[in-house]
Amino acid sequence: MSLESLRKDLSSSNTMALPCVAEQFFELSSEQAISDFFYAHPEDVLILGGGSNVVLPPVIQRPVVQVVNHTLECIARDLDHVVVKVGASVVWDELVAWAVENSYYGLENLSLIPGSVGAAPVQNIGAYGVELKDLLKSVRAFDRVQRVFVDLSNERCCFGYRDSIFKRECGRYVISEVVLRLARKAQFVLEYGELKTLSHEANLSLSKVRDTVIGVRSAKLPDPKVIPNTGSFFKNPVISRSTCEVLKQRFPSLVCYPAGEGSMKLAAGWLIENAGLKGYVQGNASVHDKQALVLTNQGGAQQQDIIRLASYVEDKIKDLYGIELEQEPILIRD
Repeated sequence: MSLESLRKDLSSSNTMALPCVAEQFFELSSEQAISDFFYAHPEDVLILGGGSNVVLPPVIQRPVVQVVNHTLECIARDLDHVVVKVGASVVWDELVAWAVENSYYGLENLSLIPGSVGAAPVQNIGAYGVELKDLLKSVRAFDRVQRVFVDLSNERCCFGYRDSIFKRECGRYVISEVVLRLARKAQFVLEYGELKTLSHEANLSLSKVRDTVIGVRSAKLPDPKVIPNTGSFFKNPVISRSTCEVLKQRFPSLVCYPAGEGSMKLAAGWLIENAGLKGYVQGNASVHDKQALVLTNQGGAQQQDIIRLASYVEDKIKDLYGIELEQEPILIRD
């Protein structure tokens, strides 16, 4: 099977709006096409989803691949749950809207997260007490090592906080579909942030939860179509309780949450803001003036501008708190 390579401008295909040209770009719209392509291209390949979690260089010489699969269908149901198969190229928030419209519970807290469905398992996306791993049944992907399609169960995905086997073995698996198990009866998660205000509301609806999440995210996080960004740029650090107590003595207003036995999760946005970096501008890149967890392209930024700003923030946080920040978006080298 012959697949045609295109030279493609990816400037509008990444939410940071960084200038980038792919010298070899391929769209793969079937399992056969995926299999044929990776048999013919065993070398290093960049698999690009919705572009919401990458920091791209000006030029990518290696092949760049996008999987095109718009499947969205129910494949099983009982009184309590529905099982849904979703293609990798479906826009994540369109899936959430569809689930809400059909009264399927579970995804509403993940409203307005940018990107595609195929990219969601890589980061194990999460928000307001819900992570993808809580809802995911399996992932169908092409295994480039075994050269076959595999169906990976939730357990085999090895999910962690913003982590998965797909991130740890980057490039090995080419995700074509995910299978989710959603509830047909109300199972709201309202213990986090502004959603707590909904916990005492009578006859709470899915649409009310989704609208609340959208409202909160829109107020805190800039729309990438208006201000280019990749969403949260840094992970919330997880440290020991004893280290957290020491930091609390120095910084009484430190924002932290329990994160399992003996561990605490710090709010990276608070660390950055408290360090005086909220709104900090460096060249064409900046720390967002409303949410310090977000780095933005002020207009005309390139990959190196984002790298320099991120390094500056990391150094300041390490110097002030002794905490090492870890980046969420993937830095693409070529």
